[in-house]
Amino acid sequence: MEITDGVVVTVEYTVRLEDGTLIDSTGGCGPIAVMYGSGQLYPAIEDRIADMRAGDTRELRIPADEAYGAWRPELVRDMPRDRLPPDLALEPGEHYRLKSPDGKMLRFRLIGFEGDVAKVDFNGPEAGKDLLATVTIVSVRAATPEEERRGRV
Repeated sequence: MEITDGVVVTVEYTVRLEDGTLIDSTGGCGPIAVMYGSGQLYPAIEDRIADMRAGDTRELRIPADEAYGAWRPELVRDMPRDRLPPDLALEPGEHYRLKSPDGKMLRFRLIGFEGDVAKVDFNGPEAGKDLLATVTIVSVRAATPEEERRGRV
């Protein structure tokens, strides 16, 4: 059966960063069934499996701009040390989470210090990195009437 919108596809996958860091995998839970075209599967993977059939395995490269986005230099900023909690032990290269005055959670990586100014990177740790995915199509079947009604498995 061909993979088209509305069919149920059972897949196994592993997604890693280029350096081998595991991002997501069905290895721990086993194959998952999704309704193709319903948004249940990561869009960059869904787009690349349309011509696959049951039993096919494919290695996929997902460019950074289709994954977590490009690394953006404007997200590297200077922050006066006195704007950071004084008891926070800061180590260059480490990642931190802080709550802003408006209650929003901020995540950053400390690049280093220039005097009493911290240079921080608010890009996510995966920004600018391609993903490598191994995807196996276990089965493809027509959706049941109930799955069609719900629009998902």
